[in-house]
Amino acid sequence: MTSHLAEAGRTLVPRKEDRYGLLSPALVVLTFVAGLVDALSYLSLGHVFVANVTGNIVFLGFSIAHAQGFVWWTSALTLVSFMVGALIGGRIIRRFEENRAKHLLVSTCVQASFVLAALIGVYLLNQLITGPADDASGVSSIARLAQTTQASQASQPSLNFPTARHIDLHIILLIVLLAPAMGIQNSTARKLSVPDLPTTVLTMTLTGVVADASAHGHQQSKLGRRAVVMLALASGALTGALLQAHGHENIILMVMLGCLLAVIAMMIPHVHSDAPWVTGRQ
Repeated sequence: MTSHLAEAGRTLVPRKEDRYGLLSPALVVLTFVAGLVDALSYLSLGHVFVANVTGNIVFLGFSIAHAQGFVWWTSALTLVSFMVGALIGGRIIRRFEENRAKHLLVSTCVQASFVLAALIGVYLLNQLITGPADDASGVSSIARLAQTTQASQASQPSLNFPTARHIDLHIILLIVLLAPAMGIQNSTARKLSVPDLPTTVLTMTLTGVVADASAHGHQQSKLGRRAVVMLALASGALTGALLQAHGHENIILMVMLGCLLAVIAMMIPHVHSDAPWVTGRQ
């Protein structure tokens, strides 16, 4: 148990000579962001994931089968928007792949710009649609959007094309800005290839804990490191769900932005470093 706790500690506060340096804690923060954004997207945007995006392929199948609560166009829009983000992430890789600190810095700056645009866009739409203040109930416009979306999905056939009667600009705005942000994050994490820190889909991480312990003994399970990333995703989802339940979706975007700024602050001092974790040379 002590060794697992020490391993978890080294993931969050790496040693100076650590092979992956500050990349590990930075990616843990981005994993928390993934939990936040999926709580927002699934609970407020009508059953879509903008971080763990492969779930939308399953949801697309559900909607084609007319499963209640699933709409094909939100899943399709999320997938396309995510791929646009991955394309942007690939361009960033081409330019900055030789310096991992600079790569993560630039990609996170671009990702943060998408989240900031979403926050500003939602604010402007709220002003346009609802006026300068929320209604007397104190429920945010995105919370009302979530309630309206769920009611609409329950009453509308899944294959209906989105008409002006039940489409909402908030849904489109948040999907087309947050899904590319997560596409950038996923492409960055994939290129950095820090073990057990993909930031989103943790199926292989969970599998590794059990399979490695079974094959090589519990000391080889990397439970401490892997538990940190799983807890980060779950904590992000819990935080996002609690904020969403109380009508504070705008705060979710603010917390996301704050986390991204923290990653940026972590990377800035190291963009000119020749440390092995920055250059990738051991």
